[in-house]
Amino acid sequence: MMKRIHFIFVVLGLSLSTAIGQDAPKPSAEEMQTLLQEAQQMRLANRYTEALAKLDEAEKLDPNQPLVYTMRGDVYMAPRRRDVALAIEQHKKALALEPQNPGPHFNLAEIAFAEHKFAESAAAFRKLLADFPKLPMPVRHLCWNRIVICEARLGNFAEAEKVIKEQFTFMDDTPAWQFSNAAIAFAKKDEKMAQEWILRATSIFKQQHTGAYFDALKEMRWVKDVDFDALPDPSAGK
Repeated sequence: MMKRIHFIFVVLGLSLSTAIGQDAPKPSAEEMQTLLQEAQQMRLANRYTEALAKLDEAEKLDPNQPLVYTMRGDVYMAPRRRDVALAIEQHKKALALEPQNPGPHFNLAEIAFAEHKFAESAAAFRKLLADFPKLPMPVRHLCWNRIVICEARLGNFAEAEKVIKEQFTFMDDTPAWQFSNAAIAFAKKDEKMAQEWILRATSIFKQQHTGAYFDALKEMRWVKDVDFDALPDPSAGK
């Protein structure tokens, strides 16, 4: 889950400064912005303990700032620091503070996805899409991509292929079409075809556009990543 928080900020157009709010008392707002930026930088550098310490400082400064809990939840979902229970707790706190923000809803659906709770995750992403019909296309496509993967992992290939046909085209400005087809190929154990679909995506789109899609393949253990080697496969033995 390396890019979850970064993805939500960028796609929804929320810089840390605008998310904090310009009407807050200036010294406090500036200090909060600095703490959150430092925490984010440490998180991206895999300096989890330091990131959590910065977030603790930020929470003391303003315990009603939802970004504190969103970012802390993201740290707890990092493969090297994963604690699902703590991550859920933090994202639920963010949700309680901002129920009309799609970010916490997305993050909770993504946790179910990472736990391979496919029926639960697909239902959560479908509800998110229904409750927030004006989501930006990159967010919408990520949600539908997760639904495709969930349906494929449940063996519902016809439904997965239907979603691709209805939601994506090869002309889209996201790699959802390519990665969703790759996911179906992986689920059908056709790794050669899956890699061909991935190559199609990476030949067109840059890493900043493919990262969140690769994250999903790593969570499924379809793409190897050293950060996931120590994590148990939630579907092992099933």
